[in-house]
Amino acid sequence: MAAVVLLAVSATLVARQDDRAAEGIARQLAQSLGLTEAQVAAVRRGEDVEVDVRPSVDREIAVAGAVRVAAPAARMIEVMRDVERLEQGGGFLATRRISSPATLDDMAALRLPAQDVADLRRCRPGRCEVKLGDGAFSALAAIDWRGPDAEAEVQALARRMAVEYVERYRAGGNQALAIYQDAERPTYVAHELEDMVRRSAVLSGALPEVSAYLLSYPRTRPPGADDFFYWSIAQFGLKPVVRINHVVSHPASRPDGLQGVVTVKQLYASHYFHAALEVRALVDDPERPGAGHYLMVLNLARSDGLTGLMGGIVKKKAREGARKGLQAALRGMKARAEGR
Repeated sequence: MAAVVLLAVSATLVARQDDRAAEGIARQLAQSLGLTEAQVAAVRRGEDVEVDVRPSVDREIAVAGAVRVAAPAARMIEVMRDVERLEQGGGFLATRRISSPATLDDMAALRLPAQDVADLRRCRPGRCEVKLGDGAFSALAAIDWRGPDAEAEVQALARRMAVEYVERYRAGGNQALAIYQDAERPTYVAHELEDMVRRSAVLSGALPEVSAYLLSYPRTRPPGADDFFYWSIAQFGLKPVVRINHVVSHPASRPDGLQGVVTVKQLYASHYFHAALEVRALVDDPERPGAGHYLMVLNLARSDGLTGLMGGIVKKKAREGARKGLQAALRGMKARAEGR
């Protein structure tokens, strides 16, 4: 459902721009995203709008947003590639691009929060406050936790494992992704990501080449596709979160106005969501062809603990946080693309 919303918005925004078409855009935005007349007008004025959309499964959070940008789509792609500048300030504590191949130098600034280090000392399979795969537990068990260099050893281990994880994924794709063993039941990150992609109509239906690359990376690379990896530490909830992401840019020049699609695939997160996917679609602004575009973003994230009575409360807070995060992202990308 969430992906259908994104696709409907894309189709709407590329309609012919006579008076009746403009009215049709407003009507379709209202119907597709549930926007009020004021919100529709806000999008067309260049203001950002964010909405909740129906997730495909109960354990999923789904939010979408749109904003009109007074800059070419190619400029927005440049902004998204400059991730160290884009993810700066606010809740972002550190962001670094990862070279190819990944090196320990790429991770030099990666430092686990003090609470995570303390929690890792008590971690056991099936019971851990930090999301870990099975191999991490044996590595942690080898650390002399009573020694004076225990914390330094943990930090070095985290950096080394991050490098190895990225390189395994580069070689083996989704099958190399973690199987989290921090809770009673293991979570297969690859299964969750693949399920999100297959349930997305905009990916599997309208953007099959993007879908295929998300599912079969590093095979079936579309012509012109460009990708990179980065890690970050961000604090938008109770705990700072260490993340590793894979960003893929798919250029396009389609009759429907689509100028490009950028996907951000979460490979690892130390807390909260065990799988996440962001789809950013850039559609040429028919009122300013080549000089403006609409940026539409769909964010999907999954976590255990979002069902049941307490899960409903947690889900509501998570959804509010996701909307605020999307709002900050849309505003930040628009401002940078427009040179403000």
